[in-house]
Amino acid sequence: MAKGPRYNVPMRRRREGITNYHQRLPLLKSGTSRMVVRISNKYISVQLINLGSIGDETVVSVSSKDLLSYGWKAPLNNLPSSYLTGFLLGKKALSIGIKEAVLDIGLHSGTKGSKTFAAHKGAIDAGLDVPHSEVAFGSWERIRGEHIAEFAEKTNNKLSNDFDLTTLPTHFDEILESLKEESP
Repeated sequence: MAKGPRYNVPMRRRREGITNYHQRLPLLKSGTSRMVVRISNKYISVQLINLGSIGDETVVSVSSKDLLSYGWKAPLNNLPSSYLTGFLLGKKALSIGIKEAVLDIGLHSGTKGSKTFAAHKGAIDAGLDVPHSEVAFGSWERIRGEHIAEFAEKTNNKLSNDFDLTTLPTHFDEILESLKEESP
């Protein structure tokens, strides 16, 4: 007769609320790279991760901080920087031969027009094949940051780290063009 508790203790990451294994399993079984988008208070990071023999292996990683080397002067945690970060990831993935991925948003809820889906759209526009629905993406005007420029104009709060927010859409277009022309 076995003694001890009659229950199983959930895995540590499940107990801590970090991983939803029911959601993760189909992504792993798909066999394609997972495009993981994470948003912090300062930056946006996008990674392509494959399942390795001893755990997850990061194949490509891009942070919004990488945009600084392309001339980005605006804040690094907004919708336009999220799109550009995803675009940069897509270009880097294609350069190493990865052509498709699956979006993995983890425990975050999929909110229409969010920074997560802006990064997703950026990767798709760069040429990466990621299953999607056009409904999830915000409008192009929002992705360019026109709403930020309008708000800065209305509130007379035009500067953020010595960057004039009213010029954000044109700055976004300039950086996007330089990313399209340059190979990673």
